[in-house]
Amino acid sequence: MLASDITLDKVDGTDVVFRLVSQDGNGTRRIDVASTLALPNVLSIKHSTTGKFPGLVTDRHLIQFNKTVSTSTGSASANVNLTVAVPRDVAVTPTVVKDLLTHLVDFLTDGAATGLASSANIDAILRGEA
Repeated sequence: MLASDITLDKVDGTDVVFRLVSQDGNGTRRIDVASTLALPNVLSIKHSTTGKFPGLVTDRHLIQFNKTVSTSTGSASANVNLTVAVPRDVAVTPTVVKDLLTHLVDFLTDGAATGLASSANIDAILRGEA
């Protein structure tokens, strides 16, 4: 199990501490200790399985960040999800999955190990470019 508190960086380099508030057999929910219940910043991790035939079973892992902010008309939420779907097949090794995740991190951070060396790729995606 992951630690109860998970500390993650913001784009400006400051830390955000997500504290465990609930868990069940399929996942956990953590909240930013500096946020409020009215305007939460939440990290959820969920696990599920799809498929029935042994060769077609896929394990799915969802990592979700959701932040609610105050607006002039009430509140609005921004949401970012990462789903990792891994078929239960010996050909799909942990290294294959780690390589894919590394590609994603490198793409999103433009090669920076921490923080964002450049957010050009993220900015392009948010403009609807592909």
